[in-house]
Amino acid sequence: MDFGKYTGAGNDFVITEARWPDEQGALVALHVCDRATGVGVDGLVLVWRIEADRVGVRFFNPDGSAFGTCGNGTRCAARFAVDRGLVEGSPFVIETSDSVIEAQVDTGRDWVDLEYRMPVEVVRSIPVQGPFGPTEGWLVSIGVPHFVVPLGSKPRGSIDDVCRKIRHDPALGPEGANINLVSLESRTRGAIRTFERGVEGETLACGSGAMASVFALRAAGLCEPGFDLRVMGGCDLRIRVPDEPGPDGDWRLHLAGPASHLFDGRFADRQPGLDLDTGAETG
Repeated sequence: MDFGKYTGAGNDFVITEARWPDEQGALVALHVCDRATGVGVDGLVLVWRIEADRVGVRFFNPDGSAFGTCGNGTRCAARFAVDRGLVEGSPFVIETSDSVIEAQVDTGRDWVDLEYRMPVEVVRSIPVQGPFGPTEGWLVSIGVPHFVVPLGSKPRGSIDDVCRKIRHDPALGPEGANINLVSLESRTRGAIRTFERGVEGETLACGSGAMASVFALRAAGLCEPGFDLRVMGGCDLRIRVPDEPGPDGDWRLHLAGPASHLFDGRFADRQPGLDLDTGAETG
């Protein structure tokens, strides 16, 4: 298994050219993402060529769960597709299980612009116990569920304990949601800290969480259509949310940010506990 390690705003991934069934992808992710038996990353991304201007992409969490929307992972997948020659030019189209995305890659700047076409659903006024006491947040379904909590100031120290409680709040559904704590600096700028389910801890960045957060802030009338969010990785993600969906009912969401290639590697055909050719667990 040949792979590349990529990072998008501090959110890091192992990416390989493959199209496996979910069961095999899940088992590979469990080993590859682990920091003792694998590379140690936030997720596994599979990329495969469909046509000269189109690729398919699939995402897996470190716990083996599959998910359909990952803004930082999609930017990294787009960069991987260009680096490996899976597409013949840019822009090109990325198909995930949840959306169709147009990607424009600037390898000289390590920068990727994405335009999503996807359904988005917002549920408002869910009370929770936030980092500064009782508050309300917005549940946004954007491929995966995100709970967005607007704050007057950025919380300091670890957010894992408070976010873990919110993440399992029954009001967020049986599987819970990712938690985004967003502090506003102005109507065009803010900062975000994200606790991701599947990782079960804070990550340095989350692209889908950033898009969901701006969508929630727009619904609450707290920001302009174009909004920059500073993530814990130290980078700014640029998001643009229109006022209305397109004629097909889907929203055109724009996400732009860095996507960098760190290194390439190769796993042996058989890893301890896993056959990479088949995805089967071994003794």
